[in-house]
Amino acid sequence: MVSEPEVETHISVARREETKKINKKYSFKQNLPPGSLVHTGNKYQKNTKIHICIYNADEIEDYELENIEDILPLIKPDRVNWIKISGLQDISIFEKINKLFKAHTLMLEDILNTHHLPKVEDYNEHIFLTIKQLKYKADIEYIEKHQISFILGSNYLFTFEELESDLLEPIILRLKNKKGKVRWMGNDYLMYAITDICVDAYLKIIDEMEDDIEKIEEELLNNHSKLIVEKIMLKRKQHLSLKKTIYPMLDEMRKLKSIDSELICNKTLIYFQDIIDHLNLITQNIEAFRETISNMMDMYLANNDIKMNDIMKRLTVVATIFIPLTFIVGVYGMNFKYMPELEWEYGYISIWLVMLITVAIMIVYLKRQKWL
Repeated sequence: MVSEPEVETHISVARREETKKINKKYSFKQNLPPGSLVHTGNKYQKNTKIHICIYNADEIEDYELENIEDILPLIKPDRVNWIKISGLQDISIFEKINKLFKAHTLMLEDILNTHHLPKVEDYNEHIFLTIKQLKYKADIEYIEKHQISFILGSNYLFTFEELESDLLEPIILRLKNKKGKVRWMGNDYLMYAITDICVDAYLKIIDEMEDDIEKIEEELLNNHSKLIVEKIMLKRKQHLSLKKTIYPMLDEMRKLKSIDSELICNKTLIYFQDIIDHLNLITQNIEAFRETISNMMDMYLANNDIKMNDIMKRLTVVATIFIPLTFIVGVYGMNFKYMPELEWEYGYISIWLVMLITVAIMIVYLKRQKWL
């Protein structure tokens, strides 16, 4: 059976390796003008995949395309046209989107910068939104971040993912099974539905963190292992990671709700308010986590102080008991010629009795003083 320290070491090593892999950038943008199309994120998949889903209340069509130019003949103005792009490595695709759909280069630049904070921008003909998709890896206790961006046009919605994931599967199933309102609503509602799935994932992470924090609190009360410090610091990092993602997103969702644009109808704005309410709830939990994590660290330090005080108290008790014994031994360790007790037949036994009686008296005294 693997011991707890060995398990913790294995988890720590795995977490560090995952962090190195995720934080390893393969390209950087330096000394380039605004709007330059350079992917400055992490490389997750080699090939860019293009799908288009065209639907209304009665029909649905789904195509996988090789070239971005093939989209234009398929777009139907009287239907929802959902263009899904996964993988951001092929810069030529974004250059073609700029030409074919008149997408602003600053908007495309933000899509390729996958370390961007959540953001909403109104470009008149388009509304741009970028948010973070969070996934909790329980085996290494790591929150993985991936960016998902939207370009909302008059009769289409682009979604851009860093890598193909199962995030959009619930939406696809709802479309195929005609569940929910997504088949009967427009492009703006589709953008809301995908954003709502991301926020639901945030809520799930909050619940998992809450369970983990409760376990750490119980362990903190029953165990003072140094491994608890690592767990507390890990939760602190996760808290900061969530805060860095959620707080800007809440501000941007409020901004999105206040945008006066024909691309988002009033009916859909009500649903975005629901996302704002969920984000408000999440921020309250994040603040509560901050207090709890801070209190756990204070508790750990207080436990250490109590433990240290207990050790010092025990050492003081031992020293107090041995002080008179040291005095007696010191007196009879002096090399004077005329010490009558040295020649006494029962001197050795008598000194032992005196020392034992002294120890007994000291113990009784210390117990009465409640030191023992």
